[in-house]
Amino acid sequence: MGLEEALVKARATLESGDLHSEAAVRLAVIVPVLTALGWDPADPKQWVPEMPVPSGRVDDALKSDTGTPLVFVEAKKHGNLSAKAEEQLFDYAAKQGVPMLVLTDGDTWDLYLAMAAGEPHERRFAHVELTQSSNMANIAADLSRFLQRAAVVNQQANFAAQQRLAEVNDRLKGKRGLASGWLSLLQEGDDLLPELLIDRVEERTGSRPWAEDVDAFLAGLADRLSASALPPKQFADIAAWLQAAPANLTSEMKATVTKWRKQLSDPSSEPAPKPTKKRRPTSVQGNLRGFRHGGEMLPAKNGWETLTLLASVLEQHKPGFLADLAALGSPDLKWPRALRSDDARLEEPTAPSYRPVNDHGNWLLLVHGSTSTKLKWMKRMVELADLVWTTDVEPIFENPSK
Repeated sequence: MGLEEALVKARATLESGDLHSEAAVRLAVIVPVLTALGWDPADPKQWVPEMPVPSGRVDDALKSDTGTPLVFVEAKKHGNLSAKAEEQLFDYAAKQGVPMLVLTDGDTWDLYLAMAAGEPHERRFAHVELTQSSNMANIAADLSRFLQRAAVVNQQANFAAQQRLAEVNDRLKGKRGLASGWLSLLQEGDDLLPELLIDRVEERTGSRPWAEDVDAFLAGLADRLSASALPPKQFADIAAWLQAAPANLTSEMKATVTKWRKQLSDPSSEPAPKPTKKRRPTSVQGNLRGFRHGGEMLPAKNGWETLTLLASVLEQHKPGFLADLAALGSPDLKWPRALRSDDARLEEPTAPSYRPVNDHGNWLLLVHGSTSTKLKWMKRMVELADLVWTTDVEPIFENPSK
């Protein structure tokens, strides 16, 4: 029986509700799945059930041809996974030199690198749930990558697990930074956020909000996000929940609850909140909305459209201007102000905001930055085109803030 077929059958068995014990889960789900991954339960050299270890017995030890333990598998009754089970598995693995650990109730499969750094939850590199997935092919691919016997024996699975763990930790780091990143955008006042908000309000209402009103609105959001005090009723509800927190939390949740309990009982243990930065106003002049050139007013909807329109005008005034702008600065500059649209660097996930230059679609212009930054670049672009700033090209502002 192939792995995908074994997984489909295992899911159906789990959904039937007929598995009432750890032994039933092991026989009906875990053994068939591991067998489909190339492990032979009839070969005592590679598969040892109830293997003795100093702190107890691990349910299944999967070994190399030389008898070296490569994977410890700890089975639990369906729905009975807990932080205690995770700790028990790591106790079994302590000082055993086994690279990989599996904790499963047949439905959920958690895979860990035993000798990675950090707490147990920080070493988990894969988590799959059979009954919650409609794509057995993806689960089969993951389990094959990390638990196929040939891959485990030749260390390919271990290398793949290390790479996956690095990806998982990097994603978690980014996820945890979302709230603080959003707060810093609100507090520090980069113009891209107000401009996007102004454009969206105009799309929905037909009216453009004033810069000062946008600043006040975003500053209010920042204040609410950074507020550290909770209403007494909400504080009491949280305290009651923490005191009654269930015992089967993950180790990560358990650590967080312990920290919160300590802070509730001893407020002095809470780090002092960082002072809230005041948002800089969008611009002392107001919203950047185009420029005057050659006695003509050239309007734009926002700051970045002002830049791309200016680049187009300057290219018409001085052919080759965009190429000169792209070459401006150090040869090692990663993100020049202008790039050709087929530049391979634009495929990178960290590429900043480039926009097409009006009437010159094969060129893109870097447009992010505050209004003051955009004004500096407008001045530099004008001078690069051999024109005079505020004489040949003068910026236009709309709804100036007072």
